[in-house]
Amino acid sequence: MKKEVYTIFKMYCYQYKLSNYKSKKLWNIIRPICYHKEFLIRLQKPFWHHDIKTLGEHIICDAIVTYKIIDKLNKKNKNSLNINLAVIIAMFHDLYEKPWQNNLELPKRKFKNNHGFTHPIEAITNAITWFPNYFKNDKDALIIIDGVIHHMFPFPVRIIDNSIELNNQDKFNNLNDKYKKIIKLSASIGKIGNFSLRKSFYVEGQIMSKADKIVAIKKDLKSINGYISFLTGKNNNLLQKAKK
Repeated sequence: MKKEVYTIFKMYCYQYKLSNYKSKKLWNIIRPICYHKEFLIRLQKPFWHHDIKTLGEHIICDAIVTYKIIDKLNKKNKNSLNINLAVIIAMFHDLYEKPWQNNLELPKRKFKNNHGFTHPIEAITNAITWFPNYFKNDKDALIIIDGVIHHMFPFPVRIIDNSIELNNQDKFNNLNDKYKKIIKLSASIGKIGNFSLRKSFYVEGQIMSKADKIVAIKKDLKSINGYISFLTGKNNNLLQKAKK
């Protein structure tokens, strides 16, 4: 799979019309993450994400669109935005623990702990665990964490309390207290009941969130079954694919 990831990346660069020059610059940013064993796992079955695209493919597409948007804005604003950080947010935003579509092994949970609400917390927990070097700088860590946690806006994210249920709860518990405090604070601002409803404080995170919607709505989700799966966790498109 390690040999195939660059081919997959180039295929989506072509689809999203990213030039060879810019695709090389983007690849230099994301290559260490793409070659990580956990990312390679998410490029394959059973890690389907939106309809029948793999999670890894979706993440790569988000990184490409995020790069394109910020590159365009930086030409107008004299490189005022941190393109590297925005792309890193894109690469980390959906690194959740377990496949969520048609996964019969997932335990039944209260509605407030469904995948849609909790996966940003799982994703940032895994990112800090697997890629600690990206979080050594405190300011960078704050921007990345806040961007990942609120990438689903206007969809809410779960606040951190004693009733939250994560598929990687052990990893969250083992995080450095500094990171746990940042995650809890980020997920508590904008609190309404059990959820936080706000966009990222940082432009890099806001743009990544916008890119996520562009990829999901325009490219990934092409059927009613894909949208229904957000609420049910069941996707009949995958069942039909398995029969072929």
